[in-house]
Amino acid sequence: MPLGSRSVTIFISFALMLAVNLPANAQEKRQRRNTATVTTGSPKQEPKPEKANTPASVKLVEPPGADFISGEANVAVSGNRNPIIHLGLSPNGATIIEFPSADRLFNIIPGNSNLVTIEESPTKDTDRFIIARPGDGFASPTTMAQARRAPVASVIVQMQSGLVITFLFYPVQQLAEQAHRVVVTYDRNEVEAARRAAGLAVNLDSAIGAAKPRTTSMRITAPLDSTGPNEITPPQAPPSQAPRPVTDRSEIDTSEPPAKRLGKSSDPVRAASLALTEATKTRGSFKKWSETTHGLSLSVSPVRDVNKRSQLVVIAVKNTKKRPARIVPGQPGIALETFDSKKRPIQIEAIRKLAVETTVEDETIPPGKTGYYAVVYETPVMGARQRLRVSVGQITAADEPATVNLASSDH
Repeated sequence: MPLGSRSVTIFISFALMLAVNLPANAQEKRQRRNTATVTTGSPKQEPKPEKANTPASVKLVEPPGADFISGEANVAVSGNRNPIIHLGLSPNGATIIEFPSADRLFNIIPGNSNLVTIEESPTKDTDRFIIARPGDGFASPTTMAQARRAPVASVIVQMQSGLVITFLFYPVQQLAEQAHRVVVTYDRNEVEAARRAAGLAVNLDSAIGAAKPRTTSMRITAPLDSTGPNEITPPQAPPSQAPRPVTDRSEIDTSEPPAKRLGKSSDPVRAASLALTEATKTRGSFKKWSETTHGLSLSVSPVRDVNKRSQLVVIAVKNTKKRPARIVPGQPGIALETFDSKKRPIQIEAIRKLAVETTVEDETIPPGKTGYYAVVYETPVMGARQRLRVSVGQITAADEPATVNLASSDH
């Protein structure tokens, strides 16, 4: 029995040892298995490739920036191209677009005047620029929702040479993004050569008797001068310009016998051309000059009748200074003044000019030289206290032009 008891005791002790070690071994094996699993799966824990593509997906949400002109820019145009120019326009801004002095505006076609308007200029017959302004509907929420993204209106300009330029206007909210001044440059001779080679017309305002333009466009007809080759001007009336306030005034005696009639021609342009030729051949006939005003002095020929409804006068403008005189575009101006019993003007009304011929090139009179203007104008019905007055000013003193009175043809 003692031996048997010892055996039982040994067996029980051995069983208890196994019971304690088995859970520990199982736990150790589980830890080893988990550790092996983590180690084996670690290469699969690298960052997923789609995280690197996240910035690209964000960029697709933003619309691409529009490519339009802001601030001031020069745009050079090749002779064989008809460009499309993109401009930023703010609801509170305006854009001036300038063209070469060797060419003229012929036709302006606004796409939608409620969005972009072209300012009506009183001197558009001689202008080499246009001014674009936002229309009444430009600042609408619908338009501004397209800010910087896409153009909302176009304006097409065709020059006398035939060149066609399209302007696309983008709505912008900030004046800093506004196109304030754009200068378009090109060689008129290159443009005409390219158009002739393509079988297209040049010198467009030579098409006398062309159909009237639509009301959505503005057709420009300029008086004849020597700024472009082979230019012919139809006998249409350019708009007159109201005279500036007058300071220095001189009375000129025009009571000399009137010059010979202009033959049987009653065409305003031809009458002005003949009168200008006659005046340049008899320059000594301009003997009485007005007082000098800012370097300009005037002398006029006797007024003559062209027909029952129009009259003609030749105006000599002398530059008495030693530097060139830049004449205000659209002048000479002719106005009908109504004055009171003390000879003080109380009303001024511009007289419509029918044709203008001149020896002055690019509105500039060289130092010490004299320029001549032959002007045909509508004959006004005048009262006893009314008179006709001619004014010519230069751009540095436009508010104080040189002036001279005219006498009617029957005085």
